[in-house]
Amino acid sequence: MARRVAQFIHANRPLALASSAAELAERIGTSDATVIRSVQAIGFDSLAALRAALVASLTHARDPASALSRTIEDIGSDLDDAIGSILQTHADMAAALQHPATRQRIAEGVRALHPCPRIVVFGIGPSYGLADYICRVLNRNGLASLPIGTTGRAFADDLVVLRPDDGIIIMAYDSLYREIALLFRETRRLGLPTVLVTDRIAAADVPPGTVIVSAMRGKEEHIALHAATVAILEAIAFGLSVARRDHTMATLDRLNDFRSQIERY
Repeated sequence: MARRVAQFIHANRPLALASSAAELAERIGTSDATVIRSVQAIGFDSLAALRAALVASLTHARDPASALSRTIEDIGSDLDDAIGSILQTHADMAAALQHPATRQRIAEGVRALHPCPRIVVFGIGPSYGLADYICRVLNRNGLASLPIGTTGRAFADDLVVLRPDDGIIIMAYDSLYREIALLFRETRRLGLPTVLVTDRIAAADVPPGTVIVSAMRGKEEHIALHAATVAILEAIAFGLSVARRDHTMATLDRLNDFRSQIERY
């Protein structure tokens, strides 16, 4: 049985990272105690130790300094060439977004999120700024939303605010890491509609039913660009506004009224 458990974990590393012993046992067809014993039998003191190893095997961190250095090396130091290259990359990203499959995925994301009274948007680092921006757009259009994206122990405060009727948008690139794995685990437990905006993470690495929208972030090993992500987020926000047109217009009318009151105050 230890071999069977090990084979399942090896073949489903992202899933194993996000699953408890009981959840793994249910999928494998054994008991959680057997899963723990099997994990110990293959050389780990605990399931937590196994998860740490899985994080290391799945994570390929992007080094910003190396990415910038590689970009400058490939483009050169001429200012006009540098600007032209970045703008051309943005144009290529915009062209990729027009692919029918990408548009279909965005529409699927809108349909999945439409019934939800609140949208939670996850992003870490620069992506948190994008999460905050799109939440402001959604709130302005009358759809309650909340950005999350702390790391470490503080992420527990983000997880605890999730509600059973939320919809989730996750921005995650390159690979899974512990916060994303825990977030997917909680969204699966609560049964929350989830849209993943990513450039690399595959369907096999996330819970079934996740709507995955591909967002180019520029050239391999070059600096990360976020225009495609912003375009996808804004397309989802606009799609939700169209789906809730009357409510959106009523909220924008209130916004205009409040602005008038502020100017007259």
